[in-house]
Amino acid sequence: MNKKVCIFSWLLGAIWAMPVDAINVSTGARAWWGYDGGTATNGSAGDFIIAGNLGKSGPHGTFDDEWGVVGLVAEKIVEHGGYFCPYQIQCANKRKKKKSWTTYYAPRGFKISQCAWLCESGYSGVNCLTQTATPSRCDKTPMNTGTGGKFAGLAIKTSGGNSGGKESYITGFNQWGSNPEYDVVLGIVKYLEHGVMAGPVQIKCGRDNWSKIDSFVESVLMATGDIKLLCAEGYTADANGADCIPINHDRCETQEMTFCAGFDRAKYDSNIHTIESTGGCVKYFCTEPDMAFASNMDTTCVECSTGVKGGSSTANGTCVKCSTGQYFDKNSNSCKQARAYSKSDLQYGKGQTKNTQSDFNKQCWTYVMPEEYVACVESGGQTTRTSN
Repeated sequence: MNKKVCIFSWLLGAIWAMPVDAINVSTGARAWWGYDGGTATNGSAGDFIIAGNLGKSGPHGTFDDEWGVVGLVAEKIVEHGGYFCPYQIQCANKRKKKKSWTTYYAPRGFKISQCAWLCESGYSGVNCLTQTATPSRCDKTPMNTGTGGKFAGLAIKTSGGNSGGKESYITGFNQWGSNPEYDVVLGIVKYLEHGVMAGPVQIKCGRDNWSKIDSFVESVLMATGDIKLLCAEGYTADANGADCIPINHDRCETQEMTFCAGFDRAKYDSNIHTIESTGGCVKYFCTEPDMAFASNMDTTCVECSTGVKGGSSTANGTCVKCSTGQYFDKNSNSCKQARAYSKSDLQYGKGQTKNTQSDFNKQCWTYVMPEEYVACVESGGQTTRTSN
C-alpha cells in the first residue's frame, strides 16, 4: 500500500512539473522541409532572434525568473510555406523541480497584421495553394524589423504570468519533454525586403540554481533540414532564387490608385505609358508624344498624327486623325472644320484687300505679336494695336 502511495505521489509530482500545453507536432511536414526527426543541429539560426537574449543577459519574461526570446514562428506549416506570427518563446520552471520547458506568448507590441502567409515561388494565398501569374494585391510593407518594417516594435513582454499562453497554436516538427525541454519549429532565419528565408529551428531551454530555479533559452540553432525562400503576397523568387521581386511591378505600384472608367488597370504598362491624375482617378497615355492607343480595347502605342492634323485623345488615349479642311481641337478631343483664308485675307484681314483696307496701321501683315496678327485676320483688320 505504501509502495502504491509513493508511486502515485511520484506520478503526481511529475505531471505537475510538466507543461500543460504542447506544440502540435506534424510528422507529415518533415518531408516538405527535409527534417529527419532527430536532434542534430546545423549551426546558427541567423536572424531568428529579434528581441530578448539567450541565457539571462536580457530582460526577463512574464515571470521574473523566466527568460526568453522573440522570433517569427509558423503557426501552420504547409507544403509550400507557412503562416508566420511573432512569438515570445519563454522557458518556464517550477521551484525545486529540475525541469524547464517552453511556453509561447504574444510579445509586447504584437499586432495581428504582423502575421502572414509566406509562400514558395509560384504559390500564394491561404495555405499557399493559389497559383496565379497576376496577383490581386501586393504586400508592400518591408519584411524586416526596422522602422516601417512589418515586424517593427516587438519586444519581450515582462509581465502577465502564465496568462495568454499560445503554445497550442504552434505547429512544429518535434518536441522533447526531456530535462530541459526543447522544440523544433519552422522559423524565419533571414529577412529580405519582400520575403524571408525559413527553415527548421531548434529552441532549447536551460536552467540553473536549485531551490529557486531560473530558466532561460539556452540555444537557438538550425535543425537539420531545408532553408527555403518564401515571398510575401504579390512577389516571387528572382532568377537566382535569392530574393523576392514583384510578380507584376505595375500592379504593385498602382494598387492604391483608382483608375478612371475606360482605363483598365491590367493593361497599364509603365514601359510605354505615363499616368496622369484627373479629379479622383487616374488615366494613362502613351509616353511618346507622337503615339496613341491602337484602339479603345488595345492600349499598345502606335504612330499618330500630331499638331493640327490630329493627336492623342485625352478622353480615351486613342489617335484622332483629321481630314483635309479640319483641325484637331485638344479641348474637345475632336476634329473641327477649319476656316479658309486667302492670301489677301492673311495680309489685310478677312474679306479685306489692299484697296478696301487703306489704313496702313490696320493692315494685318504689319503686326508683330502673333496673337494680335491672328486677331487682326479674324476680325477683318478691326483690332487695336498694342505693339509697333
